[in-house]
Amino acid sequence: MKKSIVFASITLLCCTWATAQSKIRLQNPKQQRVEVYLYDENDDNFLFTLPLTFNITDKNVLVMMVGDDTRCVNGQSVWMFSENLSLSTLMKKNHNVSATKAFKQRNSELNTVLISHKKITLYRGFDDGCEIVVQNTKPVFFSIQEGTIGTLTFYLQFYVAKSDSKYPYVFIAKCKPIEIELTIK
Repeated sequence: MKKSIVFASITLLCCTWATAQSKIRLQNPKQQRVEVYLYDENDDNFLFTLPLTFNITDKNVLVMMVGDDTRCVNGQSVWMFSENLSLSTLMKKNHNVSATKAFKQRNSELNTVLISHKKITLYRGFDDGCEIVVQNTKPVFFSIQEGTIGTLTFYLQFYVAKSDSKYPYVFIAKCKPIEIELTIK
């Protein structure tokens, strides 16, 4: 009985840590893999865990690999944008995309994956302005301003869609921004 209580306590503590995640700390990464927990920005519902792998090159380029070889859960997908785009424009350009009524009311504008920052920028935009992660890993490249040393904090913005009977991609959530703290030595 005591073992069951101890195990339950440890499990609860681990779950509490996972939900309390506030920022990801990267110490001059050379292939550093982390898992981020995606939550709906509006109602704090947990969506799923997204693996990210970071690597910094000698030329001040931060490479982020989003996802892995396992499928996102429950037919969901993660979306990233390299330019701000209106939801209506995206839906007009791509007839396979829709959004829930609640998502449309709260999010007329889709924001870039990197929330603007002075010392780090998106190195190269995505084809068609967006990247979709369902199963395979997708690369994202960030350029770090030359001469940057110390701690650099930036935020990443993700969106989640899932499939239904009519559309393969129905936007359901704008995720809470993920805070990344990068230490450059």
